[in-house]
Amino acid sequence: MERPKRCTAFGKVPLALEAERHCVLNEKKPRSGNHYNKQTLGMDMSGTGKRDGRGSSVKKTACLTALVFSLSAAIGSAVRAQDAESFFAGKTITLVVPSGAGGGYDTYARTLGRHLPRHIPGHPQIVVQNVPGGGGMVAANNLFNVAPKDGTAIAMLASSSFLVAALGERLAKFDNLKFTPIGNMSEEFDTCSVWHTSGIRDARDFLTKEVIIGSEGIGSNSQTFPMGMNEELGAKLKIIPGYGGTQARATAMERGELQGACGIFVSTLSSLFERQLGDGTLRVVLQMGLSRSPKYKDVPNALELAPDESSKASLALMFAQLALGRPIMAPPGLPKERADMLSDAFAETMKDPEFLADAEKMKIDTRWFGPARMTEVLAQMNAAPEPVKARVRKMLNIAQP
Repeated sequence: MERPKRCTAFGKVPLALEAERHCVLNEKKPRSGNHYNKQTLGMDMSGTGKRDGRGSSVKKTACLTALVFSLSAAIGSAVRAQDAESFFAGKTITLVVPSGAGGGYDTYARTLGRHLPRHIPGHPQIVVQNVPGGGGMVAANNLFNVAPKDGTAIAMLASSSFLVAALGERLAKFDNLKFTPIGNMSEEFDTCSVWHTSGIRDARDFLTKEVIIGSEGIGSNSQTFPMGMNEELGAKLKIIPGYGGTQARATAMERGELQGACGIFVSTLSSLFERQLGDGTLRVVLQMGLSRSPKYKDVPNALELAPDESSKASLALMFAQLALGRPIMAPPGLPKERADMLSDAFAETMKDPEFLADAEKMKIDTRWFGPARMTEVLAQMNAAPEPVKARVRKMLNIAQP
């Protein structure tokens, strides 16, 4: 018997081929013994032993049905992928940044935006939009509740937003685990830096001298981290809110308006303040994270200054979000085909030689990882012991949810 053709207009379809192979083999090798064979399937159920002629027809119908279902499933998958690709063609994706222009988030987002379109089927344009406010809360709330859920809106969210949401902050109108994770560009370490005229020699001076620092607002690391260190370490950091971004705080330090700044990632320092660090006008005196940054091995970590285990546990919960240093998220409810397409494109971009060369030129780190680990980090923050959460809520003035 001539072997049936195994190609369709959609190319090779493994499920359909397997169903076809099963039908052909059964036609060539009827079963015998205790199993039903072709004669048994065609037996008159009255017990007369006469065949009714329907055996072959029944079997062929079953095989055709299996083949149709297999083809339908494979064709449906191909059509969905084709629809996702054609959807992005000619479209513009808005990439939201949770802070003002010129800062670390902005630098990372614009670097990503220059390369990500090449790896998204359909090659849409990407436009970066700065949406500062609430220490990143405005951008997170808008992405979760307002942005279109079709793949044309993504955001690099502030990691601090996830912390305050995990603690139950009422202003956080989103669920950490319902965002659609696309990828995280880098794990981070945070710092406290001082201007050379501040009179601060090292982190121990934070415990004995008042130091005036600037904050980007409620929920931002520039506010929550100093608040935590004041409470748990006994630091004397005087926090002045209302600065629109890292560059605004740097300018205020140059003017003598501020003595220092906390809540500036190590990668941001390397990217934006290489000259100031090199000539000594800006000095890193303390770092925050679950370990010391490889770039600042000789600078103490705030966890090392904790007076007891309870204080250390509270600070560790606050610093856990730094693993999500540059997270790219999409709104909840994004169709899986488009989510997969975006996350695959993100992963390809992170390995793209052109992107890596650009990242090196911009002096940004790329210790990236994908959606699975992003979800794991968020789940761990949400599942922190309630006594630890309660302590952090109290120090950050977050009302019990």
